[in-house]
Amino acid sequence: MSRTTSPSVQPTSPTQSTPVPHDKIAMRAYEKWVKRGRPDGTSDKDWIEAEAELRAEHARGSNNQNSTNARR
Repeated sequence: MSRTTSPSVQPTSPTQSTPVPHDKIAMRAYEKWVKRGRPDGTSDKDWIEAEAELRAEHARGSNNQNSTNARR
């Protein structure tokens, strides 16, 4: 009997596929909060925005690195 395997499905959302260290997210969220004048009650929003920004930056960096390596 032969075995067939399905190709693994990779998540397409950068929020699911790119791990970002907790401390980097915390620092970015803090910077965003300070920049906006330290308003009360925005910690969740700051965290989500910081995490999304860092994941996007990481994904762009990975793509740039891959294209640079491909040219060599």
